[in-house]
Amino acid sequence: MKFSKLIIFIISTLASVAFIVLSASAQEASTAESASAPPKDDYSLESVTAQHPLKPPNTSSPRATLESFIDYVNRSYSVLMAAHRKNLKTPGFFTSEAVQEMAGNAEGLFDRAIWCLNLSQVPVVRMKDVSYEATLKLKEILDRIELPPFDQIPDAVAVAKELEEKKYPRFMRWTVPNTNIEIARVADGPRKGEFLFTPQTIDRLDEYYGKVKDRPYKVNVFITPEFLEFYESTPGRLLPPKWSRLLPAWSNKLYHAQTIWQWFSLIVLSFLTLLFIWWAFYLVLRSRVAVVSPAKRDWRRVIFSLVVACAIWILSYVLDKQVNLTGTVLSVVRYSLTTIWYFLLATAVFFAGVAVAETIVSSPKIDPEGVQASYLRALFGLIGFLAAAAIFITGLYRLGVTLVPLLTGLGVGGLAFALAAKPTIGNIIGSFTIFVDKPFRVGQRVNVMGQDGSVESIGLRSTKIRLLTGPLTSIPNDKMANAEVVNVGRRPYIRRLINVTITYDTPPEKINRAIEILREILSVPEAPDPKTTEGTEELAVSAGTEGAAEHEPHPNEAINQEDFPPRVYFNDLNADSLNILVIYWYHPPEYWDYLEHANWVNIQILERFNSEGIDFAFPTQTLHVAGDDKRSLTVGQRWVSEEESFSPSAVLAQAAALGAKAVQTTPTSASDAVRPESRERDDSKPKIDVELSDAPLEDDVIQGDDADGDGDTQG
Repeated sequence: MKFSKLIIFIISTLASVAFIVLSASAQEASTAESASAPPKDDYSLESVTAQHPLKPPNTSSPRATLESFIDYVNRSYSVLMAAHRKNLKTPGFFTSEAVQEMAGNAEGLFDRAIWCLNLSQVPVVRMKDVSYEATLKLKEILDRIELPPFDQIPDAVAVAKELEEKKYPRFMRWTVPNTNIEIARVADGPRKGEFLFTPQTIDRLDEYYGKVKDRPYKVNVFITPEFLEFYESTPGRLLPPKWSRLLPAWSNKLYHAQTIWQWFSLIVLSFLTLLFIWWAFYLVLRSRVAVVSPAKRDWRRVIFSLVVACAIWILSYVLDKQVNLTGTVLSVVRYSLTTIWYFLLATAVFFAGVAVAETIVSSPKIDPEGVQASYLRALFGLIGFLAAAAIFITGLYRLGVTLVPLLTGLGVGGLAFALAAKPTIGNIIGSFTIFVDKPFRVGQRVNVMGQDGSVESIGLRSTKIRLLTGPLTSIPNDKMANAEVVNVGRRPYIRRLINVTITYDTPPEKINRAIEILREILSVPEAPDPKTTEGTEELAVSAGTEGAAEHEPHPNEAINQEDFPPRVYFNDLNADSLNILVIYWYHPPEYWDYLEHANWVNIQILERFNSEGIDFAFPTQTLHVAGDDKRSLTVGQRWVSEEESFSPSAVLAQAAALGAKAVQTTPTSASDAVRPESRERDDSKPKIDVELSDAPLEDDVIQGDDADGDGDTQG
């Protein structure tokens, strides 16, 4: 790596020194030449062009157009050849100012000759190349064929007379005798009314030149011999640079309309450009950084596209202006490089829009996976796409591609696209509804359509949810906008409801003690007892270290809020247990912290209940067997009066209990059966005739009017 940098430094230094030396010699030669008096020339500074540089050529009639074309090409040729001879005699490697001025005059005269051509159907990209080649080929043809005397060609007076007298004037189009070369009046456009060589003539100039190029030049007239060959075989536009004289003679031989040195230059320059593009790709895009942000990645794409576009433009300029490719080769190269250049420019604009969006999204105020970020990306992406499309369509227009079929196809395709994209449009509208209503955000846990998980991204088409079980599901936004969404992530707290069940043989004193223990566990003590936090030091670190409570918050501070204090009540008599309801609200709703606290509470309950001898209940069933002396079967029986015994329900109940009476001894009331000892009967009290009967089976009698039917409160 260091060696390559050293080589590059040496080459750059040598190139700079050579440039300074050459510039000094060129300045010297230019000064010496400027000091000498410039030679007089009939076609230089005394020409009409020098006197009236803005005056256009006369194209008011076929005669004026033909005369102007031939005259300006002849003048340009004379000035250019004089400048070329002078340039070869001047020492140094750079063209002097005087020669450059003469070359500028020659190009001005040549442009006036080009003005006589109707180039309305030539692509803008190839306008300069086609105009130069067409002008030279047309002049070569006219120098080899016989032209009629100028007084036999219609002039402006004859044309005006024809327009006044005849409905269909015949001088609107004039053809060179014995050829298909036409000069016609332009019917519309910015050059309406001028007589110019027709576009059909320009299109067929290659064919016409191929037929006459082997014929000799005319004599006794001013011609421009080998002007086309001089233009094709030398570098530069018209005046070749001075370094061209260093080329060997064999390199000037033509091969498929290009010289050998031009083919060699095309191959070498193309290879160097590809090498530069590969180097730019490795330097800009193949970053050694492991993780690159989306904004930096897109900006690098923009830079790479612009760098490659500059390289393509330089290659096109050198091949056209310096190497001076011509003909079909130039057309292929120009079309290819121009298409690539416009594509790269459109790509750079598109990625610039994306990069701007990513740069804005990268700010800390915007969630990169949220719907706002999606809309920013979509907006700037759409702007970039439209700008890129406009640039590419402009490039196609400059290349001569007809846009009418393209626009027609886009109209039909747009209709088909609109019909096919109806669901997508619905999803986009749904995403806009989500963006405005904001029922959820990225990172929040939601429960929607039976899917429970965290929102990972909100796009234009769908919302992606990472389920609690792991998979990633995608729900279209039109369904998300219309579905009932439970936003778990926006809960202000996590509510916990515990049913602490203890056995039925627990005395009321211990029930009250159990309630006190639960309330103590859920409270924030002023001075925590180390014994109550034994084995749970990670959560109750405040006990055991002097002054630690001032720095370490107690775990129960999360559940003792002013509006949401813990609730503990003995609320229900279950079938197999006594139920103590415990409710508290954990703040903030951090699920894993909540589980840690719940774990601590559960351990506290177990430790405290075990130390107090309070037994937890679990579902059990007790079977009472008939004839058991230790506990007779008296469940469901009660004393009834004599009047009640004759009620229909009592009669039915007695009939159902006849089988039980057969095995029973003296009936005992249910209330007496549970008493610890029996008492003697007092005969002094009046006797009431009662009869034992089965209890009714209806739920309202069994449960009683004051049965507790309250459920768990949601708090």
